[in-house]
Amino acid sequence: MDATKPQMGNQGRESSLNHPLPTPIQSLQWVGFNAAVALLYFITAKASLLIYLSAGPASPIWLPAGLTVAALLIGGRRLWPGVFLGAFLSDPMLTPTAAGAIAASGYAAGVTVQALLGATLARAYLDRQALSVIPGREWHFLFSAGPLACLISPTIGASSRYLLGMLPAENVAQQWLVWWAGDSIGVVLFAPLVLLLWPNSQPGARPRYRFLLPLLMTTILLVSGSLTLSRLELAEAEANLSRQVKTLTDLSFRTLNEKILPLHAIESFFSASEQVTEEEFLRFSSHISNQRHFVRVDWAPRVAANQRQVFETGMRKQHTEFAISTVDKDWQKISAPAGDDYYPVKFSALPEGAAFNPLGLDHGQFDDRRRAINTAIRSGEATARIVDLHPSLTGVLVLFIPVFEPAAEALSNRKGSVMGFVIGIIDFRQLFLPLDLAVRANQLHYQVTGFSNSGSKTLIAGALPTDTPPGWSHSIRVADQIWQLEMAVGKDAISHAVRWSFIGFSLVAGLLVSFAVLSSRAYQLVNYQHHQAMHNNRELLNAIIESAGDQVVAVDTEFKLTAFNPAYAEFVQQVFEITPEVGQLIDSVQPKVGVDMEYASDIRSNIKKALAGTSVKTSKKVTLAGQVRVFEVSYNPIFSTDGIIIGATRIARDVTSQRELEAGLKRRLDELRRWQKATLGRESRTLELKREVNQLLLRMGKAPRYDDRDETP
Repeated sequence: MDATKPQMGNQGRESSLNHPLPTPIQSLQWVGFNAAVALLYFITAKASLLIYLSAGPASPIWLPAGLTVAALLIGGRRLWPGVFLGAFLSDPMLTPTAAGAIAASGYAAGVTVQALLGATLARAYLDRQALSVIPGREWHFLFSAGPLACLISPTIGASSRYLLGMLPAENVAQQWLVWWAGDSIGVVLFAPLVLLLWPNSQPGARPRYRFLLPLLMTTILLVSGSLTLSRLELAEAEANLSRQVKTLTDLSFRTLNEKILPLHAIESFFSASEQVTEEEFLRFSSHISNQRHFVRVDWAPRVAANQRQVFETGMRKQHTEFAISTVDKDWQKISAPAGDDYYPVKFSALPEGAAFNPLGLDHGQFDDRRRAINTAIRSGEATARIVDLHPSLTGVLVLFIPVFEPAAEALSNRKGSVMGFVIGIIDFRQLFLPLDLAVRANQLHYQVTGFSNSGSKTLIAGALPTDTPPGWSHSIRVADQIWQLEMAVGKDAISHAVRWSFIGFSLVAGLLVSFAVLSSRAYQLVNYQHHQAMHNNRELLNAIIESAGDQVVAVDTEFKLTAFNPAYAEFVQQVFEITPEVGQLIDSVQPKVGVDMEYASDIRSNIKKALAGTSVKTSKKVTLAGQVRVFEVSYNPIFSTDGIIIGATRIARDVTSQRELEAGLKRRLDELRRWQKATLGRESRTLELKREVNQLLLRMGKAPRYDDRDETP
């Protein structure tokens, strides 16, 4: 037990050494790298948003998608916080609200998960040292990091925005597809570009401009094509707008006054009648209230404070529970408090199944309606206001049309002579439905803004995108307000066929160009590595040949020297009195005078045999300065990597000393054999004599004297 404790302690120390805690400098570097990734993401995202197609913020290449994959491949998974932060800050949906923060967080989470998955899948096909794709795995790299991994961010982002109510259900599929295509194109084009730009210690990576130019040119062409396409189609849409607006406004906007004009007929009906019964009111206003854009039509007479009791008593004869009333916080009717005058609903043309009966409700009890009533009395004209009439009727248009006694001419006498108000309540959705349908059918945007005499501005219907300036406007007067209609070309004005054709072309072009670049880059590095390996092997072989004592020489198929070592050069200098050179024929020079080379005539024939694929071994003598030297010579073919004979080698080893040693050993062995033979002969004769003596003694009846057994081994 005691012996194991130090061992465990050593293992713990080794583990801590293998995984040391980060130093403050390393922690600071980690923060700096993540901040750099976040900043680059933010910059590239804003740049990509400038390159949009008409379908929305969908770039033909979403640069940050490729940047994140390349960053994680270069720096590892530890850079994911920088990816998340950059995506969060650059999200166009980010607003200082809970919904905006949640939407941006969902977007950033999708981007981060997608980048991690793309880098993980792509890492299996990447040479991390050279930051180059493994040859033959280019398609695997592009599809795994691009179209496959890019399914993540669009799915998470589009789903979260739909659930938050920021993306209509009918736009989810289109937005997802545009998102996926932009991310995929960004990865297949921009990730290889970043990997090529990253400083690399591999000399084979240079020059890199040959690989950068195709990617840069493709990116520039796609961006230019996108911008040109957008401009051309937007120009065409604006031209269509100028041709369509007259028809649209004539059908849907200029006729708005005609739709509310019948309310003035009711006002004339009350002005011309001494007394109007409920039955007459309902019969006269039925053709108006039955129109879909009218919610209801009310007649609210003016009741002075001293007339309230008499008015309520008279109305109870027809409606037993009638009272001038207001509503509490739950919209339950309660008795109206005392006031100077009242404008209760006496008659109301209600639609069938109405949830709230306004009979007796005093319009003057509500501040916004009281202000509209006072304005109408002062001006003597109808007043239009957008008010919340009921929890189920919010933001509706209410027209207050005053009805005066015929004799009321003086301005100061208008309030006392006002008989009441014809009040028309109009549903905006139905009022502007023809305009809305026409605009959507023509892929346009519109908004209607109301300007009152006091200068206040109210958005009545529709809305223009914040980044879309109006291309056309027209104004009409409605009651006491000026309504202005503004139209602009919608971003959906580009035809779907053209848009998706361009996106498909961009994706295919990006894949093909990136595949060509990655393949060229990969095979360049492979060739470089093979060249380096051959160079290293050649240097190693030369070192071995240089250090060898044997004469080594190589020739090509034409018997020309291609390589040799110093031992061969020294031998040639002694025998031929020349210095050998590469390219020289191996048997082109005769030996100097006094040299007896008995094997000179065999060199060419033996090399021919080697070039034919046969290995040859021979032994020859050379007499130089009266000294005989013996050489063992071997000839062998040289094969290329394809198995083709491209030359031959000749290796000659000086075995003179070895042969002399072998001859001396042979002489010694012969002498030993002769001595052994002579010795063995004497021993045999002595043994025979001993046997003869022993036999004589036996005959004489005596015991043998000698041991006559043969002990020869």
